[in-house]
Amino acid sequence: MINKFVDKLNADGLATYINTLAGISVKLGAQNVADIQSDENNIESDNLLVTIVRIEEESTLKNFPNQRLVESGGAFKLDKRFPKIHLNYYLLFSCTLQYDKAVAVIYKTIKFFQHQRKFAFTADEDDIELNMELCSPSFEQLNNIWGMLGGKQIPSVLYKARVSALERDIEKLATVITTIGGEEKHYE
Repeated sequence: MINKFVDKLNADGLATYINTLAGISVKLGAQNVADIQSDENNIESDNLLVTIVRIEEESTLKNFPNQRLVESGGAFKLDKRFPKIHLNYYLLFSCTLQYDKAVAVIYKTIKFFQHQRKFAFTADEDDIELNMELCSPSFEQLNNIWGMLGGKQIPSVLYKARVSALERDIEKLATVITTIGGEEKHYE
């Protein structure tokens, strides 16, 4: 999914927009920023990195009904599925260029997302819509993020990407209860 999102960002012109800065040429890529300290990885080709630092379920959208009435063979049945899942991806955009150029790239990235917040694309046969929201972690949270990523902090910005509902397309049909049997009792 992250690679399709990066492809969508490239198609929508994020790298082109950033490359309007004098003397700066960036290439956008999906890669773990912690790998920049590794000798085995060649990170030279991508210098604006998108890293997933956290995935969480949106708890406020968790309690929707998980059944709907459908017509099947002239009769009505209940389609009982597991509830849709709504995810939030925390995406860290970090730049590996020289410090002053990296700060300018992050600045342009923020301006790009201020103008364009919604991105729709297809990944793994699912239609996905991401809504980008700027996150401002505290100094302690930022320290924890970079500590988890290897300790070397570089210019970056954190975005929360809210994902549209994900659902497996498996029908589980059940009969509709139309009558309730038993004796009628009156209580007084």
